[in-house]
Amino acid sequence: MITLITSRIRDKSPDIDLLQRFEQYCATHSSWFVKQGAIVFNPRNISSRVYAGAHTMLKPILRKRKIRGAVISLGLPYRLTLFSKTFPYFTYDCDLRVLWTYDVWEPDYNRVEKMVREAKIDLLLLSSSQAAAHFAELNIPGCEVHWIGETVDPEDYVYKAWDYRKTDILSFGRTWHKYHEAISEGCIAKNIEYRYQERNDEIDVAVQGLKKGLQFPTRDDFVEGLADAKICICFPRCVTHPALAGNVSTITLRYLQAMASKCLIIGSALNDLKDLLNYDAVIEVDWENPVEQI
Repeated sequence: MITLITSRIRDKSPDIDLLQRFEQYCATHSSWFVKQGAIVFNPRNISSRVYAGAHTMLKPILRKRKIRGAVISLGLPYRLTLFSKTFPYFTYDCDLRVLWTYDVWEPDYNRVEKMVREAKIDLLLLSSSQAAAHFAELNIPGCEVHWIGETVDPEDYVYKAWDYRKTDILSFGRTWHKYHEAISEGCIAKNIEYRYQERNDEIDVAVQGLKKGLQFPTRDDFVEGLADAKICICFPRCVTHPALAGNVSTITLRYLQAMASKCLIIGSALNDLKDLLNYDAVIEVDWENPVEQI
């Protein structure tokens, strides 16, 4: 028996939307039982602390109740979020407590380890093979670790015939300045239609989160923008933001989203992607002639 705890986070941000889409997909494409977690109301930083506090204080009482089989939570490797979105089910006793999560970067290892130990996770599923190898080596008592990569549903994306795509090359989300500066002027000179997310000290989606001024304000805009692009730029976070990712180089959704939209991918390949597909799906940048390569 497997029980999936779905989140009820009152937030319309793209990352929460993706999480809840994934939860609903698992719920409707499996025979799992589904329980809804607590309503995480706004402001989230207050409500999540309320539920996390309740988890800690009520644990001696709630642990007397047991859910048979496995209880699973998906996504978001943050202590307050985990204990609030799963309350009270992760506080109950169970046969197997499972967490599948992503965005576990090297600088966050210690924080995530503390969360895993506190939550008494029995089965930890991580989207990065490097992170999975690290946590497996920790030998956390009673915790088994496996690599389960991120995924997208191709049905959520659309694509156009090549001749109908108006954007020659697209950079969305994290823009890497080194490559941007190598091609931007050349694209203008050669009439190459290049679209990208503005990035400066005030606007950086990887550092400050998803804010105003995004090139694709809504999910529909994003799906249409990808479908309209011939080439998509994809670099791992360890390249674009090494201070945030450390040495972890893993598949992020941008690679899979570009593939689902049938874009050519230019940038830097990932070992995780090669291992999954048994081929290199990324065209490596020709740094000697980047514009001519495009």
